[in-house]
Parts: sequence; structure tokens; C-alpha cells
Amino acid sequence: MISVNLDDIALMSPLRHKNTGLKIFVTLTGLIVSVASKSPVLPFFVAVCLMTVTLTAGKIPIRPYLRLVIPAMGFAFMSCLIIAFLSGSAGGEVLWSHDFAVYTLSVTTKSVNQAVTIFFRSFAGICCLFFLSMTTPMLEMFSGMKKIAFLDAFAELTMMIYRYIFVFLEMFLSIQSAQSMRFGYNGTKNAIRSAGMLIGTLLIRTIDQGDKLFLAMNSRCYDGKLAYCNTKKEIKATDLILVAGFLVSIAVVYAVSRNMTVF
Repeated sequence: MISVNLDDIALMSPLRHKNTGLKIFVTLTGLIVSVASKSPVLPFFVAVCLMTVTLTAGKIPIRPYLRLVIPAMGFAFMSCLIIAFLSGSAGGEVLWSHDFAVYTLSVTTKSVNQAVTIFFRSFAGICCLFFLSMTTPMLEMFSGMKKIAFLDAFAELTMMIYRYIFVFLEMFLSIQSAQSMRFGYNGTKNAIRSAGMLIGTLLIRTIDQGDKLFLAMNSRCYDGKLAYCNTKKEIKATDLILVAGFLVSIAVVYAVSRNMTVF
């Protein structure tokens, strides 16, 4: 299991003190232009920019960053490799082909272009999301979402789900550890029985925890709104200049590379 707590990393990042709305804007802009681009160059540029900012300005240790990025990129690479083989019928010059009994696998210039573009779109999306999650604590994200009227209820629900994921994960691990020390998973029969008891216990404790939460909130005069302690962060002129420079560079790269492909 990867022991990387994104909230701990975000709390130690100097970029935590920057305006949350501005960081969300940069993230969404990077995601939108990367997905909309038909060339792999622009997504690659966005990914490199946000990765550099995350590691340098955000002071994020490179090892935890790579431990999160590499598995995600490995999954994206395998998916794009499959796309390159299965999209061979889309047209283009054939680079490789092999006839099987039922199906013909082929790789064409068009399928390679499509696979490479999707790969770098995924790369850019991952870098954009890690830029936001590694420089902004979750509570500040929820606070930013609450400022948008139609996201108010969604933000509160998401915050409670996020909180109790870790509560029940810790509960799950403690019960599983206790079962393992009592040889509860020795043999198939014992393992199935222990897993059933674990699921049943978690269900009961989940319901019990929900009742306790509801009682605690009502005892504190809960009126349907969760209060947040939100510190107002001013947007500095230097931040606006840097974001404007990022947007201008995106426009320039798009204009230069919009028709660039591998083949």
C-alpha cells in the first residue's frame, strides 16, 4: 500500500497559502485545453508546466510524487497500447499487421497518433489534478466549492464521505489485523467466514456511527449547513501575472502545434 497522505503533503506546501480559486482555475484550464487538443504537444506542455510548479514552487518531495504518478501513467500506457492495436481499422498507413484466426490486429499511423494523443492527455490530466491536490488541503477545496451555490450540498456531502472513508478504513484494518492474529484467514473456509464477519461488523458500525454523527450534529444546533473556518487569501499581482503568462504560453503552443502529430 502506498503510504502517501495527500492532505499532509498539501498542508506542508508553500502553495497552500495561494488563493484556492486561482489554483482551481489553473487546474480546470489545464484539463480543458489538454482534453480539447488534437495534438499531443499541448497536453505535454501543460503537464510539464504543472509538474514543474508542483515540485519546485510547491516544494513537493519527488519520491512521493513519482510513487503516485508512475502507477497511473503505467495504467494509461497499457490502455493506449491497446488503443493503438484495436484502432488499426480507423485508417492511415499500416505500420504492422498480423492475421489471427478471428481478428486482424494492425497498427496504423492514425491509431498511433490517437494513442499518443490520449496518453499525453492522461498525463496532463494527472499532473493537473496532482497540482491541485498536493497544494490545496481538502477542506479548502470544499470551502471553495461551497462558494458556488449549486455545489453547496454536494461539497458538504463530499466532505463527510471523505472524512469517513478514513474512519472506516482504519476500522477495517484494525478488525482485519485482529482476525489475522487469531488465524482467521488460515484456509479457504476460515477466510470466507472471517470476511463475512468483517463485512457484517463494518455494516453495523457504519450504521451506529451514522446515528452518533446525526445526534452530535443535532446537539450542536445543526440547521442543514456546515460551518467552515475559511481564511481569505488575497490574489497577488505576481500570481495574476504568472497565470496570465501560463495562459499566453498555452495559446502560443496551441497556435504552433495544433497540426503536429507523430506521423
